[in-house]
Amino acid sequence: MTDPDRSGESGHRPWLGLPAALAFIGVVLLVDVAAAAHAVLIGFLALAPLLAAAVDTPRRTAVASTAATVAAVLAGLPSQTLGSLDHVLRVAVVVTVSVTALYVARARTLREERIRRMGEIVRVTQKAILREVPPRIGAVALEARYVSAQRGAGVGGDLYEVVPGPDRLRVIIGDVCGKGLPAVQLASAVIGAFRQSAIVRDRLEEIAADLDALVAREPRPAYGVTFVTAVLLEVRGPDLWVTSCGHPMPLRHRPGHPPVLLGENEPDRPLGLGGRRTPPAHHTWATGDRLLLYTDGLIEARDDAGRFLPLQVLDRPLSAPSPPKALDAVRRAMRAHAGGEPRDDLALLLIERLPDDGDDAGR
Repeated sequence: MTDPDRSGESGHRPWLGLPAALAFIGVVLLVDVAAAAHAVLIGFLALAPLLAAAVDTPRRTAVASTAATVAAVLAGLPSQTLGSLDHVLRVAVVVTVSVTALYVARARTLREERIRRMGEIVRVTQKAILREVPPRIGAVALEARYVSAQRGAGVGGDLYEVVPGPDRLRVIIGDVCGKGLPAVQLASAVIGAFRQSAIVRDRLEEIAADLDALVAREPRPAYGVTFVTAVLLEVRGPDLWVTSCGHPMPLRHRPGHPPVLLGENEPDRPLGLGGRRTPPAHHTWATGDRLLLYTDGLIEARDDAGRFLPLQVLDRPLSAPSPPKALDAVRRAMRAHAGGEPRDDLALLLIERLPDDGDDAGR
């Protein structure tokens, strides 16, 4: 569920701070001696602690500050200005900036620690809301991906869940209308309600009715109506039942055939708008068939000319040897089309029918 393309975003190497600062001190001293500047360049030594403070720890910044101060004092020897008022003032500038650099380094590291802890909280929250999908349930292989449009956010308004039963597998994927924390809260509530309803209800339309009632009870935001688009799917061996609550239908990929939507039924109303639910549509799938469930972050990805992602380009990605590789290929195809990450949250869930006897040979 974690996104490898978003890891290691900072990319900087803190240990370079102190070496860069010491190298800068050496360059300033060499230039000062070579140019016979009579300690005019001593003030530039104050930049060395700031270099260290920008990326390094307070302790290593203190080393750079000490080195800069000692160098500033010794720089008065070649020019024979040691102890003069001009030399003392320049050294005082280096000392003052060095103390400031220590404060900056400490403040920066404390802020980075808070951000790191917030990142841990986000990861824990993500695992609590979007539980990791098992790689296999019975004769079905599964893989999921989630990418938040807000860099580093980890979670958003898109949702998915898989609930196994004694002889069936029930799946939901959806998209909350809205952004920010309210969308995350509603997504979490819908997932929790689905986990319970998928176990006790006999039919998908009953699950949809339960989710309708839940979303309808949620407080209305200032900007208008709260609703959730979703696809509910039930798998029983070769049989599939699917109902779309205002959400794009799953994409079926059969080996040797281009991907097609799983039926062309008119989608029902989104969750939260009430009304009687229509019965789910029945389909069948064969061993080796794959279903891609997705949110609109995929199909609404646009290129520079404003064209949406054509689903036909997903034929080759969905033909990858395994579901994890297939979803990675789908992500690459989407990024290649849009020229970068999606502007909307993106949830992907891929399921594949395996041989009923559990034989994975040839996979």
